[in-house]
Amino acid sequence: MKRVVFCVAILAISASIFANGLSLNSPGPKALGMGGAFIGLADDPTAIYWNPAGLVGQPSGILLAVTDIIPFSSYKWEYPAFGIDYDAEAKVNHYVGPNLFFNYNLDNWSLGFAAYVPAGIGAEWDEDDFDGKMRSKIGVIDFSPAIAYTLVEGFYIGAAANIYYGMFEMDKFENPVNTSQELDGMGYGAAFGLKFLGGDRFSLGLSYKTPFTIAFEGDGEMIDPQAGTIKWDKVEADLEWPMWLGFGSAYKIKDNWTLTFDAQYYNWGALEEIVEEIEFVHPLAGEMTMKDTLEMEWRDKVQFRFGTEYEINDYFSILGGYYFDPAPAPDKTNNILFPSSTNHAITTGFIYDNDQFNVKFGIEYLFGNERDISDDLVNPLNPLEGFKNAMPGKHKMDIFAFSLGVGYNF
Repeated sequence: MKRVVFCVAILAISASIFANGLSLNSPGPKALGMGGAFIGLADDPTAIYWNPAGLVGQPSGILLAVTDIIPFSSYKWEYPAFGIDYDAEAKVNHYVGPNLFFNYNLDNWSLGFAAYVPAGIGAEWDEDDFDGKMRSKIGVIDFSPAIAYTLVEGFYIGAAANIYYGMFEMDKFENPVNTSQELDGMGYGAAFGLKFLGGDRFSLGLSYKTPFTIAFEGDGEMIDPQAGTIKWDKVEADLEWPMWLGFGSAYKIKDNWTLTFDAQYYNWGALEEIVEEIEFVHPLAGEMTMKDTLEMEWRDKVQFRFGTEYEINDYFSILGGYYFDPAPAPDKTNNILFPSSTNHAITTGFIYDNDQFNVKFGIEYLFGNERDISDDLVNPLNPLEGFKNAMPGKHKMDIFAFSLGVGYNF
């Protein structure tokens, strides 16, 4: 019985994909240091991501940055009736993503280009914890040309195309079978933004990103003690990112002190399930196609973000921020493959800027609330029905992240 429950409950000990499942929270060191409350301000080249309308009025320049994400994950579950007692901690790995943002000013017009990582993280667990190898890594790179225009003085519009390239690797153990796969794929979307300046102290922003799907494809293998090694000739899976809508404001309470606020809506409810289709040749049954469905049933959520920038002098500024990130997944589908918890994040950072050369640094610590999925999900008469995609037990994930950028204005 323990083996049956293990195979179903531990669907995959794998990707802890940032931002409650599928997105990074704060591309760019300044935005990260300000808690991601950046839609209404959007005053550096990362506006291509946050609000492309913010490109207008900026000096021509380039920003090169690198972000490191370090998750701390744990999973505990005791169920004496099935002889289960798991107490696992993921290995502390670094998930590094490079970012490039470029802006060229043409008075009423601005042109931009970015290549950055909007989603990317993973997890790796000790083989002794689950009697087999459990590892995953996912990364998405967005190549994004952008354009912005001044409609009238103080009112700007912007748009960006999003060309996504995704990579996914996973090794997992479902007693007694080991599987591994490597996939990649493309996806396409767009972003639109508006920005309004109410004088020298106040600004508003509105930003919208279309939903997009990355069609992953690749190959893999399954090692079965009885059937041997079975090569997977083709593995396909479509992974959907939701529509995103954000409103932001920025206000200078003093000449050297700015406060920002964002409300960001994620249409996670569109993510109902993830279906993986696998084609292979079985040594006894011949050509086969297998489908693996991961039910999600997520719910739409709104994040609230607060940020501040305080200019100490003409060259140095300090940053700070906080955001609240509610869990989109219900108990019945929560699992370590796509973890979901309610999070509170604290951020800080600094900027050195001499008008031509700048250095920006932001750090973040995300405190994930422990999530205790009840054993009541287990149906003793039919454990397969009781578990579905959920993983009962205590789930916990904190994340430390930092971003360092160097910029130059032409």
